[in-house]
Amino acid sequence: MLNIEKTRKSIADELPLWDQPSIAVGIVKDGQILMNEGFGLADVETGRAADSDTLYQIGSCSKSFTAAAAALLVDRGLLDWDRPVVEYLPWLRFKDDFVTMNATTRDMLCHRTGLPRHDVYWINGPVTRRGMAENLRNMQPGWSFRSHWCYQNTCYTAVGVLIEELSGMTWEEFIAKEFLEPLGMNRTTFYVDAIDSDPKGAKPYERDLPTDLHGYQRCAFLKSDREDMAAGIGAPYGPAGSVMSTVDDMLKWLQFNLADGKYGDKQIVSEANMKEIHKPQMLLSEPLLAPFPHQDFFSYAMGWFTETHRGHLMVEHGGNINGFSALMTMVPDINLGIVTLTNFNDSFDTYATAFQIVDDCLDADDTNWNQYFRDLIAAVMESQPAQKEAMNGKPVEGTAPSHPLEDYAGTYTNACYGDMEISFRDGGLELLYNKDGGKLTHFHYDAFQISNPRALLSDFVVYFRTGKSGKVDSLSIGIALNPEIPDEVFTKKDC
Repeated sequence: MLNIEKTRKSIADELPLWDQPSIAVGIVKDGQILMNEGFGLADVETGRAADSDTLYQIGSCSKSFTAAAAALLVDRGLLDWDRPVVEYLPWLRFKDDFVTMNATTRDMLCHRTGLPRHDVYWINGPVTRRGMAENLRNMQPGWSFRSHWCYQNTCYTAVGVLIEELSGMTWEEFIAKEFLEPLGMNRTTFYVDAIDSDPKGAKPYERDLPTDLHGYQRCAFLKSDREDMAAGIGAPYGPAGSVMSTVDDMLKWLQFNLADGKYGDKQIVSEANMKEIHKPQMLLSEPLLAPFPHQDFFSYAMGWFTETHRGHLMVEHGGNINGFSALMTMVPDINLGIVTLTNFNDSFDTYATAFQIVDDCLDADDTNWNQYFRDLIAAVMESQPAQKEAMNGKPVEGTAPSHPLEDYAGTYTNACYGDMEISFRDGGLELLYNKDGGKLTHFHYDAFQISNPRALLSDFVVYFRTGKSGKVDSLSIGIALNPEIPDEVFTKKDC
């Protein structure tokens, strides 16, 4: 039995052990809001406390809005879940022609196109939303079509473009008109400038170093150069992860989903299509985390993960973006919805809190979820050196580069990932990619390792290649962050 006072005390007591600024928690059961509170600090520097009206970024929880928007277009006869997307967007291409001719909205929303994430190109990159969708044609597949599940943000962005094409509105305008306004989600927005200037906006924080388990510092918002709130232009990746919201607003979103598309007395999306986006579509072949205790299966629906927990269907989705983490959780058969929001990067307090609330509602007390997730994080950190060695191999001692270091400098380009700059400065090499990078230290032979621990590609090894002319003419790097596909090759310009 859920005891709110006990829950409140547990959340407050655990927050210092997680060593993060804040967590905001909302619980709705049987249509009644049982909790909507903030714990800790939304802004550490000013000492401003978090509450249920604090604005947080929710990252990939945004995908549930994109899936619901697609469902609404299916209701209106403008879209078919299983009709190839190329029939709606004739310019859309994948690298594999078979995928181009057959990939549907359902395929793209349940992550089964065969594409790995391929995220690095858009993080701080000079991309547009349409450009992201067009870039699908340049992405190396990792698996055959519909054979493998792999999380894929660009496909969600492409579905956002499809929604724009069919509705005649921007994705942001469509979401606001069709969902935010009728649900009264008046605090929800899409723009970094909005949260940064909001008097109740949370500020983002991260660990002092990515490998630390304690200590945190303020970090920057992820903001695209393309975003322009005054002009109504959202982040290019918006349909995959740009929504910002509050516990109060997200409780309305969960109530809408628990009611299968109905809010108040209005059926906004048909019950049939809401069930379609909540039902299992693709079994996960690579879980995001180790399988949880009490879980029988783990799958993806459309914009939601679906799994069993102690024999109950659980529908949930997390979100992470610079300095923020979020989780939406629903257990439909007991009419329970939980939202947990934090202003801390890659937090699993969101999961620990939600799982504990679910177990309390189910009268289960055999798992300490806070300890479970802290132990899981510690194990992941402990395994990283071995994982990096497996990725890079061991350096061969006593080797030297085949060319003077200045010969490696230049601009290298790749169809999917764009330009990468290698410069020779102060007697050494430095890498710059989408405003990110660091010094390159010699690994062995013509291989160099990125030595900036805060770089997105920290510890990755860059392999330079020599052409027939004897000049350095290309480099390769595992920039796709997936061992299933070959390293991406960047060709040196003007070589």
